[in-house]
Amino acid sequence: MLLDVATYEDAQYQSTEPIGPQPPIPQGVQDIELSWDRKAGYMRVVIKGQTWHFKEYLGKAEILGTDNPRGRLYLRAIAILDGETLIMYRDPHTMPHPLTASGWASLGCRLRIEGLRSQTTHNRLCYRRSSQDWRLRDERMPWNHPEALKFVTSYVGDMSAEWNRNDSIAHIFHNGYVIIDSDNICHLYDPDLVYD
Repeated sequence: MLLDVATYEDAQYQSTEPIGPQPPIPQGVQDIELSWDRKAGYMRVVIKGQTWHFKEYLGKAEILGTDNPRGRLYLRAIAILDGETLIMYRDPHTMPHPLTASGWASLGCRLRIEGLRSQTTHNRLCYRRSSQDWRLRDERMPWNHPEALKFVTSYVGDMSAEWNRNDSIAHIFHNGYVIIDSDNICHLYDPDLVYD
């Protein structure tokens, strides 16, 4: 098996070095880019062109989509950095992600988003650089279970997330359920929110 050195030469595991002092993140609801910083060996968020690194992540966010060639998640949330822990809060004025297809809902129809729906579980979300797509892994299923691992083209919806600092690999976990639609887009739902 041959590995693409340009793809795999950078840091794949979280650095054990302290991140060090960082300025406060701007207050209020922000558009946020989240990704793994392969050079620094930390997760990072980019807000208005400025970067913050973190080793642990907790909270809620609206996930707007992904940039597959670059391996980026696009979020909207209130972000606070507490030491090396990033905490996010969902915009309290944002409506929950629809369970109905938006085009049909505008015509008065209540067509449900069709697709494979999971139960509420602990989902690992991570980027698959070699294919420029995303993994969805149900961490509560046995490793070899045929339904445990799915590959999806993007994520959207309401993320209820965590990432423990003891996990040295760049994973974000969604605690909730998902629907994978016919375009292979993964819609995330937060069990703490009420949906139509």
